Amino acid sequence: METGEVSSASKIERLNFSLNVLRSPDSRGGHFEDRGLAPNGEIKHISPLHRHEVSLDFTRIQLGIRYFMRDTLALSLDLPYDIKNQEAEVDFLGGNQTPEDRDAILANRDIHHRTETYTGLSDFEFSVDYYPGNLLHLGGKSVFSLGMSLPIGKIEEDPYRLGDAGRKHLHIQFGTGTFVPIIKLQHSIKFLNDFTLHGSFTGRLPFYENGNAYRAPTELNYNCGVRYRISNSLALNTHYAGSYQHYGYWDGKRDPNTGLIVNSLLFGTSVSFWNRSVVQFNLMQPLGQKMLSEESDTFKRRLTFLLTFSFPL
Repeated sequence: METGEVSSASKIERLNFSLNVLRSPDSRGGHFEDRGLAPNGEIKHISPLHRHEVSLDFTRIQLGIRYFMRDTLALSLDLPYDIKNQEAEVDFLGGNQTPEDRDAILANRDIHHRTETYTGLSDFEFSVDYYPGNLLHLGGKSVFSLGMSLPIGKIEEDPYRLGDAGRKHLHIQFGTGTFVPIIKLQHSIKFLNDFTLHGSFTGRLPFYENGNAYRAPTELNYNCGVRYRISNSLALNTHYAGSYQHYGYWDGKRDPNTGLIVNSLLFGTSVSFWNRSVVQFNLMQPLGQKMLSEESDTFKRRLTFLLTFSFPL
């Protein structure tokens, strides 16, 4: 996430690297359930209702590479690696299920959600970045990017179809399984010498299904805020950050795990070094989260930590 002024290309620093670590612990989700899995593998309905309670610790380690072909044009490649720790429990809600029914409930949980750790590469993102001198005559600095995600991450089969058949499945995916167009715009304007206004918009726009009949949701991310430079090496920033995720679809049917709007406050600091290396640390606190449908079942996010180290070669 961009949280400062747009940087300028340097004729002697054509190659730039960044290492980003994002840590989002203990996101919570869950849903009511009335089904169990019998020993013969058949799905059975059980009364009264119980709940599947699921939590997720998410960590992303991402290497970014940017190469300036000339002062106004660059190529960028982001390579993320994800670690997803999931924990799953059943809340029987004080019900009077029989021991046999409770065994079936636990067996059904284990084909849906398991206490496991999943790791792997997620979809890479490639873009062409253009640095105009004064985009739309707004003043300040801008960067306009057009790119595409590369389907590197592991994808899954339709978990709802498998669940209805009593088969083990996974709701967590590491990629979309498709090439997704990406558009991005950033702009920053200095004022009062030590302050910088900054805003950015990113859109990821899937337009077709992958080989498992899944179409990923459209995602829009946007933020705006201010950065205050205390000295040549130290700066503080605070931003509003918003995220809109539309619905994904399995073979034309809405994916209940999608459809979400999140509003957050981001604040942090950055430290610059003599060789133009920069370390940034930010905290992002959700202010509110809204599902697009009452039938949606997504994780509720909590405090997120972001650490970035960027340096030129």
